[in-house]
Amino acid sequence: MNGKVKTVWKLIHSGKKPVSQETIGIIGTGRGVGVTHFTVMTAGYLGGVLRKRCAVLEWNSHGDFRNLRKLCAKEKAQAGCFKVLEADYYERAGIDTLLLCKKSGYQAVIVDYGTVKEGNLEEFLRCDRQFVLGSLSEWQLEAFLEFERKGKKAEKSWKTLVSFGSEEARRNGEKRLNIPIARIPVSVDVFAVTGDTIGFYQQFF
Repeated sequence: MNGKVKTVWKLIHSGKKPVSQETIGIIGTGRGVGVTHFTVMTAGYLGGVLRKRCAVLEWNSHGDFRNLRKLCAKEKAQAGCFKVLEADYYERAGIDTLLLCKKSGYQAVIVDYGTVKEGNLEEFLRCDRQFVLGSLSEWQLEAFLEFERKGKKAEKSWKTLVSFGSEEARRNGEKRLNIPIARIPVSVDVFAVTGDTIGFYQQFF
């Protein structure tokens, strides 16, 4: 039994059960649109402001959580599972990790699914809350619009967010797709919960 499984096994048998629990899926329409940044921000808000016990899963092959562990976790943090501030982070996660976390005392399980091209879309759609991140930058715009059109045609109800692109492009995107597109506030320090961050997340939680 590896270190990650042992950690979750202890949580399962600790007797802690959440009053309520939800899975939050986050996925991008392309690389570099801010999925991991938004995932960590979300954990900061839910844990720091709403005081929820959070698990954060890296369900992709990007390896960003490994770098996060090396820079932000305690020196003795084991590969696979580590803690930063109020949240527990799981590297190289999959269905087994998700099921174990859902049986533990976590109130929120936040999953970074990477991009829609990585084959995780079906799992993403099973989440209780779904956030799609796109980009209004010229080289990423078409992939974003195409994915949203398909989602609208299939009557999917995820929340659509962007970090990049002009305000004019965001408004034009809303008109073309006939859906709301929320702009994620600028966050220089991903772990800092600001007034803008709180106001933004209050729309959804």
